Amino acid sequence: MAAHNEEKYIGRALESVFAQTVKPSKVVVVLDRCTDRTGDVARRFPVEIIEKKEKKRLFSYAENLDIAWRFTETPFVAIVDADVELEPNYFEILLSEMGKNMGCAGGRVETKSKTLLGRLLRCWERTYSVSPNRRPRGCALLIRREVLEKMGGFADVPAPDTFIQDQAIKLGYRVKVVESAKAYHIRDVTLFRALKTQFNAGVSRYVMGKSFLVTLGHSIVRLRPLVAVGYIYAAFSREKRDLRRAFRSASRS
Repeated sequence: MAAHNEEKYIGRALESVFAQTVKPSKVVVVLDRCTDRTGDVARRFPVEIIEKKEKKRLFSYAENLDIAWRFTETPFVAIVDADVELEPNYFEILLSEMGKNMGCAGGRVETKSKTLLGRLLRCWERTYSVSPNRRPRGCALLIRREVLEKMGGFADVPAPDTFIQDQAIKLGYRVKVVESAKAYHIRDVTLFRALKTQFNAGVSRYVMGKSFLVTLGHSIVRLRPLVAVGYIYAAFSREKRDLRRAFRSASRS
């Protein structure tokens, strides 16, 4: 679990992790330059705390995940974001699906915000079911450890959860969305945050070498216009073009 100033949500996230019917062997929380009480809340739970004082990679979230998984030794490693609440049987269900060839699995993730926009977003999320290339959401993802070991850990990329699934498929593993396992985004949704998330998703898709036509289709089918806008912006940015080349190099290595 990576957290940057998440004092409002991390307590509920950790409560749901420790309420699992299959208990975690270890929970590692990376405090990423927090300036609030996130650490105080996290220390109420039996977790291993790693405090990150400075950013050493381009993409901080990827860096946090790479730091955390190296403190574990279990056959499976899970990402649980600090603003995500899991139903008690979440990992029990996912583990039952992790056959020999399953590299990553995740459940159905819904928005659980009290704001009007959050309620509308929850209705909109139903469009995800018609996505032609549906993947597990990275905010509550179970990963087979050998996949991470073969990849050398989490790469320094803008969407490490997507990258890990892409690489798992290249290595011959399967990835799966398990509908009966449920998790909830509990962060209050604002219009600015919703639009920013769309735009950044488009930038990430460009950097990771996704096709513009596929991205445009995603933007239309999923009713996310700023995904296409973010992609186009990134295509005209020298910095993002450099990141795209670096990503390609990382994908080949």
